Amino acid sequence: MRSAAATTFPDAPILRQAIDENGRYDAAKIARLLDWTLSDLAQYLGRDPSTISRFGAAPVHQEKLAALASLAQEVFEIMRENLRSSRAWFRTPIRALDGASPQQLILSGDFRRVSSLIKESRSGLTL
Repeated sequence: MRSAAATTFPDAPILRQAIDENGRYDAAKIARLLDWTLSDLAQYLGRDPSTISRFGAAPVHQEKLAALASLAQEVFEIMRENLRSSRAWFRTPIRALDGASPQQLILSGDFRRVSSLIKESRSGLTL
């Protein structure tokens, strides 16, 4: 039997893994969840990494962190709740994204394009 902790979050949506004790999305927790660096999250948020390490759950970051956490949840569900596959999906170049990976596009500021791909996938297209 495989370890549930290694590939899935049993009995809890992936979003719960991204929040702090106050119910705020936490940049460091999202970075760990996606297997990204804190610098990646800082780039996504348009902030200095030192600011993110100290204030990663600040109210000013919540909208963008919530969007990324929600996207991660959708990918997790599409990938049949397999965390490894979800993480790999974010790093894999995708033809529909002109050969870029979702992570590359998100970090370059094109979150909407990745989100649109997920919506198309939910409507019946495959990733």
